[in-house]
Amino acid sequence: MNHKMHYALFRGYAMSSIRNRHIRWKNMCWALLFAGPTVFGLYLFFIYPMFKSVYISLTKWDGLSSPQFIGIANYVQLLSDPTVGKELFNTAFFIVLLVPITVVLALLLASAFDKRLPGTGFFRTVFFLPYVMLPVVTAQIGMTMFNSKFGIINQWLAWLGVPAVQWLTDPWLVRSVIVLMNLWAGIGYYAIILLAGLQNIPRQYYEACELDGASAWRKLTNVTVPLLTPQLFFSVVMATIGAFKMFDFIFVFGKSNLYARESLRTMAYGIYERGFTFLDIGFASAEAVVLGAFMLIITIAQNMSQERWVYYS
Repeated sequence: MNHKMHYALFRGYAMSSIRNRHIRWKNMCWALLFAGPTVFGLYLFFIYPMFKSVYISLTKWDGLSSPQFIGIANYVQLLSDPTVGKELFNTAFFIVLLVPITVVLALLLASAFDKRLPGTGFFRTVFFLPYVMLPVVTAQIGMTMFNSKFGIINQWLAWLGVPAVQWLTDPWLVRSVIVLMNLWAGIGYYAIILLAGLQNIPRQYYEACELDGASAWRKLTNVTVPLLTPQLFFSVVMATIGAFKMFDFIFVFGKSNLYARESLRTMAYGIYERGFTFLDIGFASAEAVVLGAFMLIITIAQNMSQERWVYYS
């Protein structure tokens, strides 16, 4: 091989390398163009505020004067504050009660929607409509319906000869009312998600079950649920996060009822009250950090558990 052939091979390799570098650079520029705004927004509205909140949680600050660094004093106070314990209990109560009931009822509702019976489209809209309403509106509707003096629920009970029930003053009854209103507001959203998963399940599986004489329960447990686990997992995660962040219902139900507010207060409401009512932003930030840590731990645990029960086909 003479020097001309060596030169030609070297020149071809050099040109190919330059062309590949140009293509990689071009692809990188396009990637930055499309991903840049999202990454910048993530840093500006999520990462920076998160680290800023951690710093503020180590200070005493009213939002007006300069923050005073006090170390972990806010966290020590957090552990000994009985009000925070009550908020933690209520938050856990709503998570434990709301998440499984929401997912189970949404699955049953989605199964009903999947039957393609007359009027199914109308009922899909009816059940999904509360989700698009503001939570404040939903909460106000609940307060009106369950009002002990002129609420429609007590009027129905009166027709049945049942005495009026003090729905909004008994701690457990008002918790039950909030659970019911949350179910009414959110079940349609999760039902639509599960319905989309149901419609992607091949009908041949159900036909095979029918040929084997399987009951509706066996079809649900052996076909529907296993093939619907990705959508069920998504619903569980989102319902859990929504229960963690419950604020609107507590605010509306407790704005004119101090007794109900103290019985219902969640960690999200406690963060708001301490930060924006009492201007104890350092303590509110400490509680927000703890709430965020709880949400992170449970979400990580849920993601780790999906390897055991979620099947992606």
